[in-house]
This record gives sequence, C-alpha cells and structure tokens, in this order.
Amino acid sequence: MEMLNTWQFNLVGYLICVVGFYQFYRLAVRNAKVDGAATILLQFLGGISALVLTPFFAIKFPTEAKYWWFILGACVFYALYDRLQTTVRKHLQVSVVTIIGQLSTVFLLIYGILFFREPFHVNKFLGVLLILIANILIRYSKGKFDFNKYVVIAIVSTLAFVTAISIDIGISAQFNLPIYIMLTLIVPASFIMIGEKIKFREVFEEFKTKDKKYYILTGIAWALTIFFSLRTFQLGSVTTIVPLQASSVLLNVLVAHFVMGEKKDGVKKIISAILVILGIYLTILR
Repeated sequence: MEMLNTWQFNLVGYLICVVGFYQFYRLAVRNAKVDGAATILLQFLGGISALVLTPFFAIKFPTEAKYWWFILGACVFYALYDRLQTTVRKHLQVSVVTIIGQLSTVFLLIYGILFFREPFHVNKFLGVLLILIANILIRYSKGKFDFNKYVVIAIVSTLAFVTAISIDIGISAQFNLPIYIMLTLIVPASFIMIGEKIKFREVFEEFKTKDKKYYILTGIAWALTIFFSLRTFQLGSVTTIVPLQASSVLLNVLVAHFVMGEKKDGVKKIISAILVILGIYLTILR
C-alpha cells in the first residue's frame, strides 16, 4: 500500500491514463451529433468516476469563501476549454491535438511573467522557442502552413485551460481530492448545459450511440488522469515530474501512429513531440 503513495507509482498511472484519455476521447466524439451534449456526457462520466475514490481521502472543504469563488471562476474557463476540446478532438488527429496542447507551457510562462513577476531566463526562452518550432513544424506541409479553424480553436481552448489553472492553482489541497476533481468536471458541465441550452435528452442520445463504450472509457480515464497528475505533484518534485509527464506527448504520438492509424507525417510528428519535451524541460531549468 505504501507504493500507492509514491510519485513514481502515480506518474506511471498518469502516463497510462493520459494516453488512454487522448485516444478514447477521439474515438468517443468522432461521430458526435451535438458536440456540447457529448462534452457534458464525458464530464458527468468523469465526475462520477472520480467520486469512487472519495473514501480513500479525508473529507474536507475550504472554510474561506475565497476558495469557492476561485474554483467557480476557474470552472468558467474549464467549461470553455472542455467544450472547445470536444470539437477539436472530433476534427483533428490525436497527435496534432497533443502537440498543440503543449502551448499551455508557453501561455503559463507568459502569465507567470505578466501577473506573478516570475523571472525570464534564457533557458525559458529557448524552451518556448522549441515548443513553437514543434507546432510550426507539425502544421507545415508541402511548402505551406495548414492553419485551419480547428487549430485556432485548439489554441484558444489551451489559453482557456491555462487561465483556469492559473486561477485554480493550489486549491485542490483545500478539498477532498476526488470531490475536487468531480467539481471541476460537473460544474463546467452545468455551465455548458445552461449556456448552450442543452437538454438531458440530447445527452442521453449521445450515450445511445455505438461509441458508448468509448464514452465510458474516456470518462474514467479523464478522472484518473487528473487524479494521478495531482497526486504526482503532491508527492514529488516539480522539476522532476514536469519533464517526465511531458513524455506523454511522445507516447500519444506513437500510440496514435501505431494503433489509431495516424501514419501521415509520422516522422515529423515524432520530431515535433521530442522538440516539445526538450522545450518543456528547458523551461523548468533554473
């Protein structure tokens, strides 16, 4: 049982679940009729899955009102991120979504400098440069850039995600961890349902499709990915964990290539993934 409370165990759990999450998400929403309803379905499945782990952690909630306001504000941006991601994952390959998603590191550094007065070192600049080169490389083909609206949506959703975690930073420690994960999935789902006026019937219709099993697997993997990621950071050193978690980029590209059949530009995608990992590593060097 002691092994379960090590960052190494939770890191392995994260890598397995995040790869499953990315692949299953694509399979779940590829034939979605209503993207908003599909998002809500996945969020509810993820939230319910997270609650299964509740008994293994002390029940606690923040006593200061500010934490509740912070998580509510963060959930607005989580809702935007989750909703846009469904459309993105429906239309873009897993490997492409994975690499574009790593622009979150670039946005986090910008936020850190602008709002948290963090110093900007040369190694961070080089790291950002490598991540940007990787994203340019993956969209460059036959002498031109393939910069369609879904790439733009992916970038906007990544910015929304970074905004959410910038507001949300450190709040998970104030909650029972599974309940916190449930809130960051169910509350955004409620926002989407209200904002897009989606009825429960539409959500149930999405669940009746032939891709039902992928919805279930994605929901479970989503909850576990968040859980293992947070536990890894709670138990280990950021400078060790960040580059190791970044290896999921390469793992997702490889699985998408060999399992999902994303054969086109395979070498270019692998090179882009390696550049992203190196870039993320450079950004955390002191």
